[in-house]
Amino acid sequence: MKTRICFLYLIIHIGIILFSTSCENEIPYTPAHSEPQLIMNALLDAGETENYVYLNLSGIHGLSHVEEATVNLYVNGQLIEKAEELPPLKPIGSLDMVYDPNAPLNNLPEIAKRKKFRITTVLAPGDDIRLEATAENGKYHTTADVTVPYPVNPIHVDTCLASLREYNGWGTYRQYKVTLQDRPGEKNYYRLDIRNDITTYGQYDNYKDTIVYSRETEVINREDVILTDGNPSSSEDDEDDFFGTYIENKYNVFTDGRFSGTTCTLKVYTKLYNYDNSGLYNITRRSRSIIVRLLSISEAEFRYLKALNTLESGNYEEALMEPIIIPSNVKGGLGFVGISSETRMTMQLPDEIIDNENLPPYTQ
Repeated sequence: MKTRICFLYLIIHIGIILFSTSCENEIPYTPAHSEPQLIMNALLDAGETENYVYLNLSGIHGLSHVEEATVNLYVNGQLIEKAEELPPLKPIGSLDMVYDPNAPLNNLPEIAKRKKFRITTVLAPGDDIRLEATAENGKYHTTADVTVPYPVNPIHVDTCLASLREYNGWGTYRQYKVTLQDRPGEKNYYRLDIRNDITTYGQYDNYKDTIVYSRETEVINREDVILTDGNPSSSEDDEDDFFGTYIENKYNVFTDGRFSGTTCTLKVYTKLYNYDNSGLYNITRRSRSIIVRLLSISEAEFRYLKALNTLESGNYEEALMEPIIIPSNVKGGLGFVGISSETRMTMQLPDEIIDNENLPPYTQ
């Protein structure tokens, strides 16, 4: 009996060794080939005279570009516009040296090769919108249907200069208090957008008069209860976030869950943008305007931008956090199409006149 038990132990021991050894072997993973799909992305704005639609092809190893495509816009069931295809971007910097006008896609990153189409039709609240894209001589066909939401009533904006805690002390920022009236009787979704548009007049080193336009859109919303979803913070809190769990609301989206049917006031900040980053010499004047936009968006666009907030955050760890699923409302392909209606307020700041005695005589 003792011999049989020892023999049984020997068999079990050998089995464990063989099993352990087999676990070290790599099992090759060869996923089935997936046919590319047409990707259509667009965030349309009923308050703009130009909107853009982008097309790509999906792939196992990354995006690929579309050779031939068309985009049509339907409004309330009627074909209104065939979107204009825009030429591809020209490489900048060192790539200019190898730019080939007969092959403009050479040396461009794949994201820059995507097809870009311009729509100029003015969209109105309540319109039913359909975007229809076909590519590669009809091989791919996608559609997306959205309805233009209704905007809120005019917003009220108060501004002042205020001190805000920074990592190295205190700094002066522009504070905004944006008051809006929620649309009653429905669940609403919003997005706050603040644009600092700067026009700089000066010269390049060849003394050629030049105008440079720039737009800054960064908004600091950490103190606002609504934009932080009930979790306001300070710079000290950001410094103490050792594990990096805070996900910034980069796109400033929010719901009316805390003020349904009533008014609310958002408190945010932007930089003053008193510095110059135009790259010009002999600057003579800087003009600045501030546009505060309150966008009414759909629930689908709200969830789409919330997902992007997480994916684009430096604190998102794919291995430790729940996977993020990007919403898609494109039929026959991939991507997302959203549309918003805006209420805006524009503030024109006094021009900054620069008396530069070093200018050449003909420009003084």
